[in-house]
Amino acid sequence: MATTILVFMVSLMTICGISYGVVYKVGDSDGWTSTPTIDYKDWASTKTFYVGDVIVFEYKKEDDNVVEVRHHEYRTCNTTSAVVTYSSGKDSITFKMPGHYYYTSGFPGRCQVGQKVNFRVLAGQSPNTPSPPLSGLQPSPSSCPCSKSDASSSVYYSSFGPWALYVLGLWVCIFGYQNNFFS
Repeated sequence: MATTILVFMVSLMTICGISYGVVYKVGDSDGWTSTPTIDYKDWASTKTFYVGDVIVFEYKKEDDNVVEVRHHEYRTCNTTSAVVTYSSGKDSITFKMPGHYYYTSGFPGRCQVGQKVNFRVLAGQSPNTPSPPLSGLQPSPSSCPCSKSDASSSVYYSSFGPWALYVLGLWVCIFGYQNNFFS
């Protein structure tokens, strides 16, 4: 029983420690809008996305949404056959598999004026994924309280999750040994 718990915790920490990726705010400081100062296609083409990376669409939820569509619908700006529709105003989407992903606004006319973006996601882990900080957790001034922000590129690095799992695993080990769970 004790060995099973220890193996489970080490496995969980390993899996979760490896699975976090780079977080990109779509459109950088513009966010997701029908009047961006950048071209979303150009914005995405300057980045390389990997499985585990996260894209964040930020917008006024009463004025917009994000619709995932297939390639043909993306090209023709047809949102009637949406794969999924997001409408929270701050939608985080984690790439779980390699491939192409297509997003547009579901509001009339917005796709036609350029409010659409596609991502080519590669297998493997992003080389931009940082190691967890050695100096401990520090609060961030960004909109995500668990992130460290690089304001010039709107790339956020997740560091809280792996550290929380390491601390939890350490706590379970110490608690287990103190209470003779591992004997």
